[in-house]
Amino acid sequence: MAENQKNMWLKRAIKLAVKGKYSCSPNPVVGAVIIADGKIAGEGYHKRAGEPHAEINAITDAKDKTTDATLFVTLEPCCTHGRTPPCTEAIIKAGIKKVVIGTIDPNPLHAGKALDILQNAGIEVELINDQECKKINEKFNCFISTGRPFIHAKWAMTLDGKIAARTGDSKWISCDESRKFVHKLRAEHDAIMTGSGTVLKDDPQLNVRLEGKWRQPVKIIIDSLLQTPLNAKILKSGAKTIIACGKNASTEKIRALENAGAKIIKISTGTDNKIILPELFKKLAAENISSVFVEGGGALLGALFDNKLVNKTTVFIAPKIIGGTESLSPVGGIGIGKIDDSIKSDDLQFEKIGRDIMLTGNIK
Repeated sequence: MAENQKNMWLKRAIKLAVKGKYSCSPNPVVGAVIIADGKIAGEGYHKRAGEPHAEINAITDAKDKTTDATLFVTLEPCCTHGRTPPCTEAIIKAGIKKVVIGTIDPNPLHAGKALDILQNAGIEVELINDQECKKINEKFNCFISTGRPFIHAKWAMTLDGKIAARTGDSKWISCDESRKFVHKLRAEHDAIMTGSGTVLKDDPQLNVRLEGKWRQPVKIIIDSLLQTPLNAKILKSGAKTIIACGKNASTEKIRALENAGAKIIKISTGTDNKIILPELFKKLAAENISSVFVEGGGALLGALFDNKLVNKTTVFIAPKIIGGTESLSPVGGIGIGKIDDSIKSDDLQFEKIGRDIMLTGNIK
């Protein structure tokens, strides 16, 4: 098979895989295409955790056309029993002749093992190590390899780098189209995080408000002193809410917030009485929260960057200028002392949304 054909079928599998980005977490997104006689015989993607994997859906779709066919799959097939049987068994049983794999599964339970199993069964295996196949699972890869959620920080700012005027007014910096797009970004993540300052100032709902049925991520509030009001909209907007507080927080306030529907997680605090974020993220990972979309103010974003916890940023730049030495900037915290030590953003992507410019990049 020619290289251009391989690339074509693998890109088709990638296109299928990303269909699952709103529904299959904490599992990876995976797409699969079965080629027989130079044509697509079957295809599928992983739709939801606990349901059949992409390979199984593709084999089912191909019906009786799998014998001596080639399977293209974006991620190494699973080879262990979980909520579903191993995909390697189904591939062997289907009589598939060759498997082209986009990238290795970073999960140590699987990593490289499926290749050996398939080859030992007489199936030809080709590993591509495709960068796009890796990128579509950036959340899963981080979760598996670090034991903490993937952190995606978002903010909107003016041309002069401000997120609010000196009075604190910030509605609205970005345009309607940008704000609508943010709801799709929210839906891609397991949780949305903000700080108590944002809750007190803006009283946000922090949910997904789009037409149709969309997953509602868990909402997380960083609130060491439990200042979140009992009537806050975030407690009433249709999804689980977690509030991370200090270990010495008021028992009475904890009980009141729990009665209002929140789950309280006690986390150690530093000398500044702020939540120790790495400890929180380990606890969130234990609850199968594999990705967090952060929509907070400068204090929270600064703390995340100071702790080197941010994996990705999305910034909306509006064609406005606020000015003023007292106007707020997006990232606070301690910051760095030398330009050479600055946090670097890699693989920057630019896109125009409405009148704004959206910049997306990965943090090295």
